[in-house]
Amino acid sequence: MSMIKEELPDLSWLEAYRTDSPNFGLERIERMLALRGNPHLQLSVIHIGGTNGKGSTIAHLRHLLEMRGLRVGTFTSPYLISYNEQIAINGRPIPNQDLERLLDTYRALFEEQANDEVLQGVTEFEIMTALAYDYLAQEQVDVAIMEVGMGGLLDSTNVCRPDLTAITTIGLDHVALLGHSLAAIAEQKAGIIKPNVPLVTGRIEPEALAVIEGKGHQMQAPHYVYGQSYQVQSLGGTDSGEHFSFSNAHREVAHYLTPLLGRHQVDNAGLAIQLCDLYCQSKQLPLLTKEQIDTALVATNWPGRMEQISHQPRILLDGAHNPHAMERLTRTLRQHYPDLDKKILFSCIQTKSLEEMVDQLKQVPKSQLILTSFADPRSFSKENMEALACEQGLNYADWQGFLEAYLKAEHGTDELLLITGSLYFLAQVRAYIIDKEKESRSEYGHEEN
Repeated sequence: MSMIKEELPDLSWLEAYRTDSPNFGLERIERMLALRGNPHLQLSVIHIGGTNGKGSTIAHLRHLLEMRGLRVGTFTSPYLISYNEQIAINGRPIPNQDLERLLDTYRALFEEQANDEVLQGVTEFEIMTALAYDYLAQEQVDVAIMEVGMGGLLDSTNVCRPDLTAITTIGLDHVALLGHSLAAIAEQKAGIIKPNVPLVTGRIEPEALAVIEGKGHQMQAPHYVYGQSYQVQSLGGTDSGEHFSFSNAHREVAHYLTPLLGRHQVDNAGLAIQLCDLYCQSKQLPLLTKEQIDTALVATNWPGRMEQISHQPRILLDGAHNPHAMERLTRTLRQHYPDLDKKILFSCIQTKSLEEMVDQLKQVPKSQLILTSFADPRSFSKENMEALACEQGLNYADWQGFLEAYLKAEHGTDELLLITGSLYFLAQVRAYIIDKEKESRSEYGHEEN
């Protein structure tokens, strides 16, 4: 490691393009990419949409494709640790100098095209999407896995011509922007289905699945359906993760394990195996052996999803940020930690489902719920959260003060602290806990050199 501290990229000009809500539509990103020679059309893409489970499916799939010896680019959001991790190759975030170079390129492009009406209203997410396609094409990755930002039809990632498309789950999220029923949201999500491009769907409610099937049929897209084209069966969870069986047209029933906790991770891992098999088949690559799949799954990690950030005291972080994800989270708590005394620290960005999520968390057995707020323009204000705590008979605490006291106190092995509600919130919490742990190690003279 060189001792020269790498300069962080200057993101200040990007901030001017930051918006509270997406500016839907593809004309701006199409224009940007056209001015860059359409890099998105030079890539083999797997396009992944859905309400929840996108990130975990991508994490599993990346490891599986790497096991096949491929260089795998990923574009995911939001980030948890560093801005760069949104764009990565084989899990390594884009280096600062490459990000800086591309940001300079795009800044110059906007200056040149200052009078281009199409580019007015461009958002930070659109710039990052274009930049991801650009970088992954320059790096000549074998395959790029692109995660839909929001919705599908009008999401800026939807300019690609993918080899495969997947929709993980459909739940109510961003209802103000995407619609108030599962069918309306499914309609938006199904917007990523392309003519004749194979589609794989995860565990989806019948009402939403019917919409997706209709769209698939219209597009003449071969459709691989959970429970029909491929079978996934949960075999229960242990401390090492979730056990499940999987079979499809290429594989006999066999037993697998994902280290990610929660029954839903079984579905995400199954979807990833199915995608990997189809991808290898379409590219005439040999399918992975059972042993290779085992090795790839065990290597999978996904920060911020039932992530145990501290063992003593036991602290879990989970980015559940809508009722559908919250339901999965509360089920996982009941499954894995039924006997532990739980404290739950919750905050989220502004959403209509705030009260519904608070209700879900209140019902967790053996738990105490504490509301908080965090520094972000998208977050609910301290006043909002204090008022809700008062109305619901809950406690409110400043999260930093709460964590500081919690980390200093003695805790038994029968206690658990869960911090949840928003990945933006977790990003701050995670950095704080890691810093505190470093401090306490250096106090005790254990500082690593």
